[in-house]
Amino acid sequence: MNLKQHFGKSSLWMSIAASGSSLVSFMIFVLLSRLLSPEDIGLIGFAIILIELGKILVTAGLPQAIIRESDWDETRANTSFYLSVFFSLGVSLAAYTLAAPIVAELYDPRMHTILQVLSVIYLLEGIKIVHEAKIRREFLFRSLAIRTLLSGLISGIVAVVMAFNGFGVWSLVWQQIINQILITVLTLNTVRWWPGLHFSIPEAKKLLGFSTPLTIAQLINNLASKAYELLVGVLIGPAALGFFRVGGRALYIVQDIVIKPFEKTFLPALAQMNSQEQRATGTLRLIRLTAYFCFPIFFGAAAIGPEFITLAFTDKWTESGHVMTLLALGIPPLVVGYQVNTALTASGHSGLVMFLAVLALVLNLALGVLLVSYGIFAAAAGFALRTYLSCAVEMILFKRIFAIDVIRQVRNVAPSFCAAVIMFGVLLLLKKYLPDDIHLAIRLLFIAGAGAVIYTTLMSCIFRGETRFFLAESSSLAPAKAKPAINKLQRFLRLA
Repeated sequence: MNLKQHFGKSSLWMSIAASGSSLVSFMIFVLLSRLLSPEDIGLIGFAIILIELGKILVTAGLPQAIIRESDWDETRANTSFYLSVFFSLGVSLAAYTLAAPIVAELYDPRMHTILQVLSVIYLLEGIKIVHEAKIRREFLFRSLAIRTLLSGLISGIVAVVMAFNGFGVWSLVWQQIINQILITVLTLNTVRWWPGLHFSIPEAKKLLGFSTPLTIAQLINNLASKAYELLVGVLIGPAALGFFRVGGRALYIVQDIVIKPFEKTFLPALAQMNSQEQRATGTLRLIRLTAYFCFPIFFGAAAIGPEFITLAFTDKWTESGHVMTLLALGIPPLVVGYQVNTALTASGHSGLVMFLAVLALVLNLALGVLLVSYGIFAAAAGFALRTYLSCAVEMILFKRIFAIDVIRQVRNVAPSFCAAVIMFGVLLLLKKYLPDDIHLAIRLLFIAGAGAVIYTTLMSCIFRGETRFFLAESSSLAPAKAKPAINKLQRFLRLA
């Protein structure tokens, strides 16, 4: 199996994992949101943001350092394992003794105990870092798919049962802990590798030399992506954060399904390419491919946001529908940004990755401080504005490193973007003329179906070259059993 087939198969498994686990996760989240209050959702939401930030310090860029090497080296693996365990102990201790009381003072007194209990997640994360990197570099994404689905399902069921029995926010706390325990156990069981008693100081210096800028970049990037949620929580309160998170929840799940699988499998694929030209070409092709189906999904989500939130979460969460619309409009530029960051990482430009993360953080903080005080709708609009500004800079850096003109990059995604924007505008007009007495579920299905028809028609009739490219790339990446169906579609559209 060649590299392209490995990438296609791995992306498919990650999509299956993301689709299955995200669907399960979303259904569980809907049930929990109906059982719990906005304040409960806001409390655990703030805690999860802090836990995810701590996880970045635990991983310390070590998985990327292992994956990008062409060979598996035991000394490197052993050293990485002991570094990750050391970092996990330090971060866990810092969270328990320092972060918990500070956050309790600044945000909510209940966060003290919540964060102390959740600090055990860092220890579990540190144990599995090298094992997971080994899985990813060997393209064993089927095992990751099964692991993700099982852990999400079991921990979610426990959380729903606890919430139904009145445990409140603690049902969400134990959901996180049980999920991490299961992921760690299943990962260790899949790889069945254990380090020897050897730690190399020169290897540690080499690993940290590469991973430190990357870690800082990831930390800053995560802070940037969560800046609005942090500011909403601190400046407006847990209940407001609950509404903001519900508005973004469906979008995070869609991102996990349609974007993250490529992000996770693209790095090991790029790492095995031998030249900058190959990486540049591969990145452009992937951006073009993902833009074709991601742009209409997120512009479509923006169009149906209010109806979707009301139907799924009930009228209690109506405010979150408009938040979803504004956040969805800011997701398309991330399709470009994720792949550019991966290309820079694979090429060893971790310093530029850090620069982009700092830029995103500065922009988010500046816009957030200006807008969050005006409410959650203004905060969501600020997030959308920031993603487009960051995307412009990412394109400039991609030109600098890979010698690909910005105009060429824009033309790479322009057809998909234009068709998606036209679809979004038509759907907004259509919603104004739909009778108000139509059942919400029927209204939602009609709008979504109309969006699919509009986008497909535009891409098949006006932007035929994009559809030809998409089907050709899909055919080359798809499993053998799926190729006949794609080829038949190409002939039907006269694009073969």
